[in-house]
Amino acid sequence: MRTIEHTWVLRENNRNREVTRYCRNCGRTVLFFDTNIRRHNANGKNVYRFAIYKCEKNHTWNEKVAIYKAYTDHREVPDMESLQPATPLPLLSLLEYQEHGIQEVTILIESVEGRFRIDKLLSEQIDGWSRNQIIRRIRDGQILVNRQMIKPGATLCAQDLISIPIK
Repeated sequence: MRTIEHTWVLRENNRNREVTRYCRNCGRTVLFFDTNIRRHNANGKNVYRFAIYKCEKNHTWNEKVAIYKAYTDHREVPDMESLQPATPLPLLSLLEYQEHGIQEVTILIESVEGRFRIDKLLSEQIDGWSRNQIIRRIRDGQILVNRQMIKPGATLCAQDLISIPIK
């Protein structure tokens, strides 16, 4: 069986992001702006990553962006803020792959920064497939993550392997 493999780095674009929510210090609902500053907290088992937002009066609110498992083997991790923005993901043309005799597409999710639902992501990246078609294929077991069936609204994690057979 001929397979084509892709590796994706998923990163949300949080630049100039605004959130409307209640500010306890202001006593009313106001706009909070993303400062593009990230904070990490750890409790021994998990490492939590937060995005710091500020209102117009400089009051802060922290949004949980990601949760990582802690590990004992310490290694240097690159500063995610200093990295260049990820290149746009390629638009997958499954009809073109099928014409070239490819029977399966596998996508390795190398890293994830933010929340990505599999049905939304694939509907944006697969040419000619609607979100309803993708949801149906996920429910029928035609699209697998880590060789297992999942729900259409499942959130992707780093090192997930998405398998899409082409028929």
